[in-house]
Amino acid sequence: MRPAVTPLHPLIRGGIVVVLGLASYSVGVLAWADHLSESSQLADRQHAVHLMRSGSSYERLAEKLEDAGGDPLPAFTRAAELEPANAEYRMRAGLCAEAAGRWDLAEANLSAAAGLSRLYQPRYLLAQYYFRRQDAVGFFHWGRAAFEVAYGDVLPLFDLCWRMRPEPDWLLAHAVPARPEILRQYLAFLTGRRQWGAAEAIAGRISGSAVAADVPALLEFCDHSLADGRATRPVEVWNRLCARGVMPFEELNPANGASLTDGNFAHQLLGQGFGWRLNDTDGVISRQGHGGLRVTFSGKQEEWCGIAWQYLAVQSGRTYRLRWEFHGIDVDTPQGVCWKIYDLAGKRVAARNEGAGLTLIAPADVLVLMLSYERPMGLSRLAGTVSVAQVALGLEK
Repeated sequence: MRPAVTPLHPLIRGGIVVVLGLASYSVGVLAWADHLSESSQLADRQHAVHLMRSGSSYERLAEKLEDAGGDPLPAFTRAAELEPANAEYRMRAGLCAEAAGRWDLAEANLSAAAGLSRLYQPRYLLAQYYFRRQDAVGFFHWGRAAFEVAYGDVLPLFDLCWRMRPEPDWLLAHAVPARPEILRQYLAFLTGRRQWGAAEAIAGRISGSAVAADVPALLEFCDHSLADGRATRPVEVWNRLCARGVMPFEELNPANGASLTDGNFAHQLLGQGFGWRLNDTDGVISRQGHGGLRVTFSGKQEEWCGIAWQYLAVQSGRTYRLRWEFHGIDVDTPQGVCWKIYDLAGKRVAARNEGAGLTLIAPADVLVLMLSYERPMGLSRLAGTVSVAQVALGLEK
């Protein structure tokens, strides 16, 4: 026998209908308010905050006021009051207050944002605020705090540090934390400013425990140092990278004549440091493999062109002998393919030709070895493929 169902009292049924109706109305109002808050019309956004008093609606109103040339500060302040744990609203209120010259309010909001968030941006903005106020104590406190949590590009913050106090050793001691990802960027920053003493010290520090992630910054340092004629620290950094196995090359030793890297072209061409670099040359295609470097000439290349080159770490005043092997793959003789040595100013170093060899006295501690093509007088341009099997450099005894 089925139990009897007691019908709801009419008042209860009516109450449920009213509650459901109010809920539906509220949802509709909120949806309409959200729609108005994204309108392109300022009046619509002003109406939206009356219908829906939320941080997001006041934020959108502030953005529209800002676009229209109005004062967005009260709206951003109200958004922060409605959502006191939202660091973004505090940051934006702080920046608006600073633009309006309301320093105390700006500092209070930016400080609150930095207290609410463990991320980089609030700390960086507070450091910027103190920089603009030329408050060194506040700037370096929050600058270091920003470095402590930073990921990605922090070079703009290094620039502010330098403008506040251009003393690389002091900055390293008081502003720059010993985080590898920050030290790498500090090395790049100092290298770009040619602060060689400080850059060399940091490169030495990083290379002593280098891992694969350190290689790009250290090689960039080597490139700039070598271009400036400074070979000692790049050789040291290069050798540490090789010794630690993060690069596959043999260590260099200019004092003993070990000045050339990968003379057999056995490893992938690095394009940095003391590694081989290929020039982008019209009419010439260079490929590594088959026990050397294969260079194909179209016959339409320039009469003179550089093909591949590397820096040489040598000792000034000492005598060196360069030897090589060329083989024509589909040409009888590789006429015009030759090795040349230059100083950093681009001046060719005087050398004595001895068949497949050159003898020279090093005029500096850094030279450039270049594989070149130069059309011989009276001959047409070379067309075909040449194998560069090996090249070797040693001290002449």
